[in-house]
Amino acid sequence: MGIRRKPIPAAELEAWARYLRHVTPLPGVAVPMPSESAIIERVVTPAAPTPAPPAPRTKPKAPRRAALAIGVAPPGLDRATWGRFRAGKITPDRVLDLHGMTKPTAHVAVTALIAGAAAQGLRCVEIVTGHGKRGGGEGVLRREVPFWLNDSPLHALILAVCHPHAANEGALRVLIRRNRP
Repeated sequence: MGIRRKPIPAAELEAWARYLRHVTPLPGVAVPMPSESAIIERVVTPAAPTPAPPAPRTKPKAPRRAALAIGVAPPGLDRATWGRFRAGKITPDRVLDLHGMTKPTAHVAVTALIAGAAAQGLRCVEIVTGHGKRGGGEGVLRREVPFWLNDSPLHALILAVCHPHAANEGALRVLIRRNRP
């Protein structure tokens, strides 16, 4: 039994010939050219208009939450709760002190604190960053923690953020979003 090969269509041979124009053969190797018997004469017929492909189905995106701002009342939080939270009357269930931690260690600790508090149904936590370097410079952790809180895994768990007291900018109180079915 012999293998029957289909002849190569003319369009493919033309594409191959265009490709070979840009190829430099290796020394001692000849570039293969298709034989004339393999070429099929192309019959030109008017093609029926092809229908436009359907638009790809995309999942509707969830609305993007506004960035958490320290000391700004978020939408959806009533005035009484915001006032109690801002005045420090909602005591933190846990306190995390970041003094002496490196940036990567502190990032892991903040993520674990917020995720763990949300999983346990805690309402408020406090993160002590410290004031930073003496002489007016802002500390690395104090600058980075707000960015970490706005990252996607934590942002969805947090309702509001403020300083526990107007004179204490070296700590942040975080109000955890409640899990409601």
